[in-house]
Amino acid sequence: MFRNRRWLVLLCLVGVIGWLLWNGNNFQAAEIPSPPTPGQYEIALESDGYTRTALVHIPKGYNDQMPPPLVIAMHGAGGDAESILDHDNWAKLADEKGFVVIAPNGLPARPRLPSNFLANPQLWNSGQLREGSPRSKIDDVAFISTLLDDLMKKVPFDKSRVFATGHSNGGGMTFRLGAEMADRLAAIGTVAGMVAVEDPKPTKPLPTLFIFGTADPVLPLDGGESSLPWGTRTTPPVVDLMKKWAQAIHCETDPTTILDDEEIKKVRYPSRNRGPELTVLYLKGHGHQWPGASRNLPPRLIGPITSKLDATAELWKFFENSTK
Repeated sequence: MFRNRRWLVLLCLVGVIGWLLWNGNNFQAAEIPSPPTPGQYEIALESDGYTRTALVHIPKGYNDQMPPPLVIAMHGAGGDAESILDHDNWAKLADEKGFVVIAPNGLPARPRLPSNFLANPQLWNSGQLREGSPRSKIDDVAFISTLLDDLMKKVPFDKSRVFATGHSNGGGMTFRLGAEMADRLAAIGTVAGMVAVEDPKPTKPLPTLFIFGTADPVLPLDGGESSLPWGTRTTPPVVDLMKKWAQAIHCETDPTTILDDEEIKKVRYPSRNRGPELTVLYLKGHGHQWPGASRNLPPRLIGPITSKLDATAELWKFFENSTK
């Protein structure tokens, strides 16, 4: 049935992860009260013929007369809204810093069937999906845009300080939002997300932070074939992806190194016209795991977990500084 032991072990690990994520999928959230009060709530709306959902975390001390910033946080393939809010610590940081965070749920690969981590994972149409597949025909950019319109009516936020972030496939979706919805964003930041848009042309350049583990087996630093729970894929070198995005936001395609120590190499792609820049943090020896997450996935599947960085705090600091 299985070609080799490696795949058998991989599927066993995926089964464990699926069980963990199943616990999250059984989370029940209440609807947003009017007027909005602090807490975690659910939004449901229709988009592209599908009922789409998202979790909204309203921070302690929220005041709709003084709308705070908003972070859009997108889970990776097979994940869900609760996982990025709670396990990647966006809800906790939102309470500490006073911003609203909305975590939308992707749709399954076969969108008319129930989601399942191994057989039918929740995904984003980031540009990575096979052309012609049912999921690739669903417009997730339109969904996010409609979601922001709906949220503004229920939980007012500062439209000039809207930021997008995501992990893995959710990071790829972040780049797609940056390419196609730049007019509604102030900055973007991703962890291990692939720039899958073929020729990104944002309407304005966005400050961008990319966090990446150099030992990532899912998105290999030097490119090539990688094994995923759903099959194999081939990706270009990460530096080529960064050059593509740097060019899209009018930056030089040759970066400048501004830090290089035992743990992190930090490079910056300077703007050609004194505008926003692309900053990349290479976490030496780290794998595909969200750095600083409260729950780690098996290293056999996502590579080593070595970084001491708190990616959530680092991204928020970047977002704050981008609008000063």
